[in-house]
Amino acid sequence: MAHLKFDIAKLERLNDPARFDTLKPAAMWAALGEPNPRVIVEIGAGTGLFSAAFSERAPDAVVYAADIEPTMIEWMRQNRPEVASGRVVPLLAEETHVPLPDGVADLVVMINLHHELVDPAASYAEAYRLLAAGGQLLVVDWAHAETPKGPPLAVRATKQQLEQYLSAAGFSRVVAHDVLAWHELLTAWRD
Repeated sequence: MAHLKFDIAKLERLNDPARFDTLKPAAMWAALGEPNPRVIVEIGAGTGLFSAAFSERAPDAVVYAADIEPTMIEWMRQNRPEVASGRVVPLLAEETHVPLPDGVADLVVMINLHHELVDPAASYAEAYRLLAAGGQLLVVDWAHAETPKGPPLAVRATKQQLEQYLSAAGFSRVVAHDVLAWHELLTAWRD
């Protein structure tokens, strides 16, 4: 499958609160079953917009906001109040490796990332590695359908393709939720 990396020159687009109109953190949190995680890892966090939103929903959790782009990490350090308070921790990562120990997370989040992945299988295996037993994965990406905006169809995965990647990585109870208009939303568990 093709992939398409985000142009960091358009960094400010990642901070547009209008993103919450179609990428609803409350709907994502509800699909997870209103969890109470101690540690959340967002892979592909960009500027940490969703890491900050999840830190509000889990005030006792530490949220690691991992990204491969040093510019994003530095932007979070300089601009996110949640970073200054220690609730969000920016973390420079590689696409298929987050420098955290095995089983560290109760929740791993990947939002609008799948279409950018060079090796989705390795990236989902890394998410699995990061999760503790009983931990959950949340995957949200552009639906394989025409939408008013978003990446080209050629880089979008179908719901079935996403389910196959998650199952192949070892996740169980993969569930697709029809709650976002322009995106697929799947949850999966590490048993």
